[in-house]
Amino acid sequence: MSLSEEAAFPRLSTAELAVLKPLGTAHDYVDGETIFRAGQADIDFFVVESGLIDILNPTDGNRVLVTHEPGQFSGDIDLLTGRPVIVTGVARGKSRVWRVPGSHLRALLNRVPSLGEKLIVAFTRRRELLSECGVYGLLVVGPGRCRDTNIVREFLYKNFVPFTWLDPETEEGRKVFEKLGSPRKTPIIECGDGRILVNPSLQELACGAGIWRHVPEQQVDFAIVGAGPAGMAAAVYAASEGLSTLMLDRLGPGGQAGGSSRIENFIGFPAGLTGAELATRGVLQMLKFGARIVAPVEVEKLVPAKSAGDFHVLHLDCGAEIRCRVILLALGVHWRRLEADGADRFTGAGIYYACTTVEADLHDGADVAVVGAGNSAGQAVMFLAECCPTRKVHMLIRRTLGPGMSEYLANRIRATANVVVHERIEIDTVNGDRRIEEITLKSRAAGQRRLPCSAVFVFIGAEPSAAWLPSDIGRDANGYLLTGSDVIRSGLWPRTDRDPCSLETTLPGVLAAGDIRSGSTKRVGFAVGDGSLAVTCAHRLLSIHP
Repeated sequence: MSLSEEAAFPRLSTAELAVLKPLGTAHDYVDGETIFRAGQADIDFFVVESGLIDILNPTDGNRVLVTHEPGQFSGDIDLLTGRPVIVTGVARGKSRVWRVPGSHLRALLNRVPSLGEKLIVAFTRRRELLSECGVYGLLVVGPGRCRDTNIVREFLYKNFVPFTWLDPETEEGRKVFEKLGSPRKTPIIECGDGRILVNPSLQELACGAGIWRHVPEQQVDFAIVGAGPAGMAAAVYAASEGLSTLMLDRLGPGGQAGGSSRIENFIGFPAGLTGAELATRGVLQMLKFGARIVAPVEVEKLVPAKSAGDFHVLHLDCGAEIRCRVILLALGVHWRRLEADGADRFTGAGIYYACTTVEADLHDGADVAVVGAGNSAGQAVMFLAECCPTRKVHMLIRRTLGPGMSEYLANRIRATANVVVHERIEIDTVNGDRRIEEITLKSRAAGQRRLPCSAVFVFIGAEPSAAWLPSDIGRDANGYLLTGSDVIRSGLWPRTDRDPCSLETTLPGVLAAGDIRSGSTKRVGFAVGDGSLAVTCAHRLLSIHP
């Protein structure tokens, strides 16, 4: 498929070229000469002055995806993330190209906002179009009903790493599996540089995908733990206001919202957007302003500052220590596990705690069930019903549909023909041999009955992701972190010279935002507001102890 779209492939105006040229140098290329090659990291930004640049997909036999003409430019989101480029650029005919060092790109984006908007829109849309082209990026081979394969797919999806997945149970997948040596363990990942990984750890996978960056011991103004909406919003505002900002996450950007198929009640997006789209936009925006993100990395320990004006220390599982003036804990929550006989056996291979194309594509054409009655469950129901109208989507609710869900979403569910709502019911057992074949439902009114389905998507309440935090940090009865006025009422605030900031925990200088915070509303917009407020708190704390 040829990539062609004005938003994805605009031409720079004469005025925009005039701004760009002082930052770069002109280079001449002969016909067939390689300008940049797939697998290169931290590549430069190229603008065609004369001639043409063919963009080739090496994963698909060097097929020409698009040709850049004079005034057009190369690159997609990898120019901002610094990750290895996945396509190759080759001159067609004698060509003159302006080359702007990648290190200057952020300055260019911020110096001319209209140009920055044009570039970011193009970069984002190009990646979306590329994902529709079939074979591209890394090659992942592994069974669809394999937990390890789905962990790999989820990680690559969350970190914007392009990949093609093949199931060995298909004819094409079997041939590739045999070609790669038919190893006993799966999944197998063929990296862009030819390396083969067999059932790797997430950090090994990140290295193979070119997204891992060594984390040196360092000192920053503002460290954010958690890359959900609250963490991303805080990173954008903090970096744009000049704070040195580092964001850490154990998996990748998006958080719990990243597993959402569609978010429709976030201001500014009347048509809605997926969690992945929200994450992509947020990360590009924070990178534009100079914030940095490291994933996958686990924070193993937080050592609070011993005295006012001292540094907090985060100990990472890669061995690095991060010293920071202010910490934001945007750790989010995790969905409660389905307590039904047989459920654990299928976790990640038929039982899912997210609903994106990664999971939904595995069960195309088959009936599925969604457990839960909140917005996340409702969004999953509508996504599954719309992406495959021939299937039945069974919504299983312990009480009734309506309370705890936005009214527009509940009404839409009731009006959708291929959705069946089951109220006052629970799952008793999950049945199947190598894959889920049916579930047994139980209710007080009707007793037990069997329901054939191929997958269960679970959104049944959340628990705070705070197990690793110091035991003396204040929490409410459900384990969520106390902040602001709740800290004062708890009697755990240790300072006598000032009151805590509105998002400050019982540890001075340690903030909490989003779902992890006691009293928060589990909505994306609320979390983004918390992230913004966290930066206001950070400025106040830094002004107290500059």
